[in-house]
Amino acid sequence: MNEVISKKTNTLTRAAILLAVALVFQFVKFGQLITGSGINAVLILAAHFCGLTWAAAIGAITPFMAFILGVQPPAIVPAIPFIMAANILYAAVYSILKNKNTILAVAFASVLKFGLLYTVVNYFIDVKPPIQVALSFPQLVTALIGGAAAIIIINVLSRYNKSKNK
Repeated sequence: MNEVISKKTNTLTRAAILLAVALVFQFVKFGQLITGSGINAVLILAAHFCGLTWAAAIGAITPFMAFILGVQPPAIVPAIPFIMAANILYAAVYSILKNKNTILAVAFASVLKFGLLYTVVNYFIDVKPPIQVALSFPQLVTALIGGAAAIIIINVLSRYNKSKNK
């Protein structure tokens, strides 16, 4: 019983730390390339180490918090539910495919996230041109960069844990 509680506590702690890291990326205005890549890395790390439920929670919380706390402009409001959905899709696709090939999982998740946001802002909702641009091709780039960074971190941590357990 204590082992189950300990595992749940560890997962909750990891998810909370990853959410905090994502929020730091939003508050320290690094620009879309760094911020988006950082948040996407957090989503992949959360999916990998905490599970899809926690990754989905982080993916839903971050766009909402960015707006509530004034990081994103009011003009982005129509896109927020779709950004949440795209983040959850990104984490879900990675979660489903990660055991087959992490690189392909990130690539496929990135293309689907980009495809969803691109389609929504170009065909279904009316947003200002700067938001339309920000939610188009840069999403593919930041998803790929964030995913690549996450894979590197996952591999480093995996090697560390293997050497520690010898």
